[in-house]
Amino acid sequence: MEPLFTEVLQVGVVVKDLDQTMKTYADKYGIGPWNVYEFNKDTVADMSIGGKRMDYAMRLALADIGGVQWELIEPLDDRSDYARFLKEHGEGIHHVALDTDSYESAVEFCEKNGISPIQYGYWGRNFRYDYRDTRGDLKCISELYGPDPGFEWPEPSAVYPEEPMERKPVFTDVLQIGVVVKNINETLKTYTDKYGIGPWNVYEFNKDTVADMSIGGKRMDYAMRLALADIGGVQWELIEPLDDRSDYARFLKEHGEGIHHVALDTDSYESAVEFCEKNGISPIQYGYWGRNFRYDYRDTQDDLKCIVELYGPDPGFEWPEPLAVYSKEKVW
Repeated sequence: MEPLFTEVLQVGVVVKDLDQTMKTYADKYGIGPWNVYEFNKDTVADMSIGGKRMDYAMRLALADIGGVQWELIEPLDDRSDYARFLKEHGEGIHHVALDTDSYESAVEFCEKNGISPIQYGYWGRNFRYDYRDTRGDLKCISELYGPDPGFEWPEPSAVYPEEPMERKPVFTDVLQIGVVVKNINETLKTYTDKYGIGPWNVYEFNKDTVADMSIGGKRMDYAMRLALADIGGVQWELIEPLDDRSDYARFLKEHGEGIHHVALDTDSYESAVEFCEKNGISPIQYGYWGRNFRYDYRDTQDDLKCIVELYGPDPGFEWPEPLAVYSKEKVW
């Protein structure tokens, strides 16, 4: 089958204080400018929660990180799914908007496969946004976009900053979305067989394949299996922790399955590490895979409301042969 989802369009992050968060993104990390909107019963028609008609309200801000739109969302009442997420998980990545051949074909797929609606609205009567409950299958919420022909983004209620950005962005593109799962075999088969996403290259990271492993800046071995595939221009990573020492295991225990981190591109790994050290952005987890690729998770949760991974490939790095491949052809 052809993949249902063909590109990553947006990462949506629920926050407690929209103004303070977008100020931090812009002033500290150079990410912006931000266009601010308010969604409520006066600006959005046909609002619903769980398929039932219900009004709700939120403020949101939009900016681009490379080719992916970044959305910050502050719920203004207790009725939206954003408010539910904030209560259950705290601030963090709520959803990923994924492109499809058409909104209508994606809705048809969801209805045929029992993928229920979470939240819906018809913004300005020319843009449908439709969150679907793919948490059981994909371990995250998916948003379907339904812009009418000729849709253009409306004028925002505010822009931050009002003047041109003063600094270069620390992060320049979205490279990867990392999802922690309980059972990697079952999950990647669902991605492939049900949604057409793949093929998946499978690796195992442990003390024999990764050097200099550390947790919180302290030397510590840990182990995980992971699988990599692309959704458009963004790499998708499924991760199953194999012990209780990694930050993936911590995340799984505290939050359950879901989006653990986002890998963001930088001018260079060295400049990004320097920025983190100057700004007190502490290490969460690190390793030197195959002695030619550094992966470096940093604690940007207070600032950006998510964990950021820094990539540090050595010159000439090439992805190694996987332990296994899973695709529509079932090579396993």
